[in-house]
Amino acid sequence: MSARKYLTEQELKQLFGVVKSPRDHAIFVLAYWRGLRASEIGRIPWSDWDQKKRKIYVFRLKGSLAGEFPLSPAEHKALTSWRDVRGNQPGPMFTSRESSTFERATHGKATAGIGRGMIHVLFNRYATKAGLPEHLRHVHSLKHSLGTHLVAKGTSLYDIKDWLGHKDIRSTLVYAQMRNAERDAAARKVYEQG
Repeated sequence: MSARKYLTEQELKQLFGVVKSPRDHAIFVLAYWRGLRASEIGRIPWSDWDQKKRKIYVFRLKGSLAGEFPLSPAEHKALTSWRDVRGNQPGPMFTSRESSTFERATHGKATAGIGRGMIHVLFNRYATKAGLPEHLRHVHSLKHSLGTHLVAKGTSLYDIKDWLGHKDIRSTLVYAQMRNAERDAAARKVYEQG
């Protein structure tokens, strides 16, 4: 059997537990709940968060479908905490450096959003600190985790397809197959003992 490609809910909790930076916490909570790729995170403009409606517009790369989605309570809380540090000025949602206000970070100049390379560095650092398995210390494990967790909660495959921005339902079926493989492994273990 191939190695598991997603974090368990306990591992996810461990990961979020070690991330103390408001910016980084918001990055990884949003990456999980929206199923974002590392390259998509730094491209989110602050204006894509509708704070009153508690929604966010997600633009996806690699031909995936974009759309506006309601935020989970965890996302809303994380973004609000980051706003308290960043401020509400226009620009990228996640600046390339943390600062007490967005203006101090940019010195009044436009700045780029955080790059995918730094996202990978940060995720690896936090995943290591959380004691996650080495093969899961990459940001894409969050997207796999969300898809698998949604399947486990009984979410329809069509809802998961929309949630993750998949154009083709076959991309979504991978998460059901991951869960089936886990179920099969558990059954084999029980049957061997019985």
